Amino acid sequence: MSAVGPLLTEYRKKNRLSQLDLSLLADVSSRHISFIETGRSSPSRSMLLRLADVLDLPHKDSNLLLHSGGYAAAYTELDLNANDMEPVRKALNLILENHNPYPALVMDGSWNILMANQAQLMMSAQIDGGNSPTNNLLEALFRQDSYRPYIENWDEVASHVLRRLRKQVLAFGKSQDDALYKRLLEMSPPDNWQQPDESPSDGPMLTVDFNMGGQTLKMFSTLSQFGTALDAGMEELLVESYFPADEQSKQFFDQFD
Repeated sequence: MSAVGPLLTEYRKKNRLSQLDLSLLADVSSRHISFIETGRSSPSRSMLLRLADVLDLPHKDSNLLLHSGGYAAAYTELDLNANDMEPVRKALNLILENHNPYPALVMDGSWNILMANQAQLMMSAQIDGGNSPTNNLLEALFRQDSYRPYIENWDEVASHVLRRLRKQVLAFGKSQDDALYKRLLEMSPPDNWQQPDESPSDGPMLTVDFNMGGQTLKMFSTLSQFGTALDAGMEELLVESYFPADEQSKQFFDQFD
């Protein structure tokens, strides 16, 4: 039996769709969807691409679905250092440089840090001397020899991160995310992290309150992605940009401009 049927079933169920729902979205008969999932029909490459599109699969999963049906990948998965990725690297460098004097970094889909601007490197140097024990941002957040002792509201931030990562694991089922989630759970997570704080918020967003040399720096962040990526790795790249949440924090970073 072809592997494409069980894989399509898995993706369909993750999207909480019935065979009828998927058939209506893809404009094919529900019988055809049933035949594909049970192995009674071998879908064409174009059909698998159509199903991947209506299921809104990430490029990596689209490639996996094609491969399970015996077809070549539709999307490349280039290393960020590859020659063809030079325009991407230049764009990322421009984004990072223009965000100085505030911290910004580039991560892959598993929160591994790939690039950082000068402000981010400066903060890291003050925290771990520039010799971080891990290049994974979430692990650094949880480690006692990295960011954890420097975050005054660590329980709140770590709980938020764990809940978000759990949703990511449940939604996409990626083995790397699941492994990271399990590692973080072994690193003394906050008590009752599953329960969001019901106390009134001090602002419209969650801030990370860094204690740098006795001074509290309140920062919030935004996440950006490429909107037209046709490469599987490029699609997962995340740019996290930090902004000061109060005037004191702004003045601290502005002195390095």
